[in-house]
Amino acid sequence: MRITRVSAALAAATILIGGVRRVDAQQTFPQTIYWGSGLVDIPTAWVSPLPGDFAINYSGKHFNVDPNPLKVRYNSTLNSQLTFSISGWNFLEAGWAAYSANPEWGFFGKALLINQQSMRAKGGAAGWVPSVAVGMRNVGPYKHIDRFGVGYNLLPPGVDPNQKHVADTLHQNFNTANTVYGVATESFALTDIRPSWADIDLSFSVGYGNGLFSDDGGLGAAYAKHATGGLFYGGKLDFSPTANVGLSLMAENNAWDYNVGANLNYRGIRAGVYMTELGSGSAPSTPTTTTGPNPALGATDIYNYSKFVFSIGWQSNVFALLHGDFLQNKAAELERARQGLLAEIQRRQQRIAALELEINRYEAQNLLELEQRRAQAEAELRAEREALQRLEERLRRVESQSGVPPTSTPTPTPAPSNPPQL
Repeated sequence: MRITRVSAALAAATILIGGVRRVDAQQTFPQTIYWGSGLVDIPTAWVSPLPGDFAINYSGKHFNVDPNPLKVRYNSTLNSQLTFSISGWNFLEAGWAAYSANPEWGFFGKALLINQQSMRAKGGAAGWVPSVAVGMRNVGPYKHIDRFGVGYNLLPPGVDPNQKHVADTLHQNFNTANTVYGVATESFALTDIRPSWADIDLSFSVGYGNGLFSDDGGLGAAYAKHATGGLFYGGKLDFSPTANVGLSLMAENNAWDYNVGANLNYRGIRAGVYMTELGSGSAPSTPTTTTGPNPALGATDIYNYSKFVFSIGWQSNVFALLHGDFLQNKAAELERARQGLLAEIQRRQQRIAALELEINRYEAQNLLELEQRRAQAEAELRAEREALQRLEERLRRVESQSGVPPTSTPTPTPAPSNPPQL
């Protein structure tokens, strides 16, 4: 019964200690060019852990010629994207994306199925189980969008309230609406491997998707020369040059080509520069666009040459904006809970030490009692044997005096050399 109590106390202490163990620094991910959090273009298995976190991101990609020649124009070679995303319940991210100045638009979302931070609390091999997420992109009416968010013109040309979004001739065969993907991400710090190493965070992601990750609209190599059939992967390196500045360096294959980039974060303000389609070389010197009221684009105008991208964004928290003391109150609440758990752990550790001391005392007492009982039994045995011997001697004397033949007495059974413990 006492041992059971000790076991229960030890189990409770283990649970409490696990509850307040050091939580590894939560990695963050910037916004992709088009679709919420991730690397340059690919998604990652990560959702902001604080409910109400949101991000607004604007990016511009420079093309050889305008990929939407019939659109609301403000730049002839820049295609712009605007995204908004918000997180909730520690596992869900959802958002809205505008693909161009027209704008065509679509929703996106991601659900975190396995959170690596939660698995790390279990320790051992479970601490290296990666995060896993599933998500969707381009949820909306514009199914002819390619991987750049390009695919539609506004007709008739010019400023007209009755303009319609019409897929251009190059994108008629694309069907990328409701793109579905799955992705796994393993994140860790070098200090997790060896505490003396530099404070640098690393993450590696791999996933697979259809639609925007595998649909080339029948263009084949004219769309991408390095297509993987839907498989994408990439990595990110994070470090902090100063206390308030974080720098992310990224490289990826987005299932079509190779992209690299850097993203700078200063107190929630993010800015990034990227180079995409590194494996495709430079842009052709002569555009293939045809002239006229409805210009047609060739594949070489849009695809298979490297492009420069910039982005600027802002990340914050809805509750922090509405109630400035939200995060401070949350931190104070967590600190109070931490101090309470530490006090409870100390109390239980003291109780466990007292119980262990009591058990040791009982064990010592039991051994002493057994030894005393064994010695008493041996003394009683010797006394009985001596009494028996005296009786036998008296019997022999009586028989010799009376002339009766001596009586044979039974030989007593010898005691075992190692009597059982009582």
